[in-house]
Amino acid sequence: MSERASTDSRTIAVLIPVFNDDGQLDATLRSIEDQRVPVVVVIVDDGSDPPIAVPHPSRQEIVVLRHDVNRGIAHALNTGLAYIVDREIPYVARIDNGDRCAPGRLARQWNFLEQNPSVYLVGSAVEWRDDEGRSRFTRVFPTTHDTIVRALHHTSVLIHAAVMFRTNVVRSAGMYSTAYAAAQDLDFFWRIARRHQVANLPETLVVARFDPAGISMRRRRAQLWSTLRIQLAFFRPSTWASYYGILKTLGRFVVPYSVIVAVKGAMSRRARIEAT
Repeated sequence: MSERASTDSRTIAVLIPVFNDDGQLDATLRSIEDQRVPVVVVIVDDGSDPPIAVPHPSRQEIVVLRHDVNRGIAHALNTGLAYIVDREIPYVARIDNGDRCAPGRLARQWNFLEQNPSVYLVGSAVEWRDDEGRSRFTRVFPTTHDTIVRALHHTSVLIHAAVMFRTNVVRSAGMYSTAYAAAQDLDFFWRIARRHQVANLPETLVVARFDPAGISMRRRRAQLWSTLRIQLAFFRPSTWASYYGILKTLGRFVVPYSVIVAVKGAMSRRARIEAT
């Protein structure tokens, strides 16, 4: 762990919760180097056995916070976020263990937020690749606040591992909720979006790890129940997307995830063909 550096107004805290690293952390950390902005990497070790060790020396400041026992991702995120708030680091970027930032990702999102002071959170397009390096699918999302909010009623258009947000947003939106298992990010985004402007950049700035054993697969049913509860909490009777979202989530209980992945892959291939 490097020595604590001073914090300037451009500093970005990259928040990475980790439980039992399976050899992916090194690639994630290397992708954060040379991002052309000051970075503090905040790793929250959520009770790993053995404890997480930073795999290689870094020119960046790396802070490792530890839970004695596994408490879950929402608690890990809040531990990291509380540290970042206490340090008064102005921006938070998320990345998950095993995912990789594209070159210039952090600088691109930082510049966007600096140039758009009314926007408090910005995401990007994301590509999912498996451990053999094969592209499984890419998703490009709505970019403006109104289109993102409409879409949030029925689909995830802000990818947690690809967002950057202003740290001071927690003053109005609060920390991550522990009430929504495997869907705390959707609730967090909704609470931000109903108070502040949000956006997406059209570029693919994150390559996410497609992991068949990841949380979206292992805890899919819990995630769907949490998603349904969030949709009901933010339900708008005058908005058709609210009704569509609930029907879509109910349908996902009976549609195998492999079918959803196949559809996303087919849509990605079609989009690439149309773009050529």
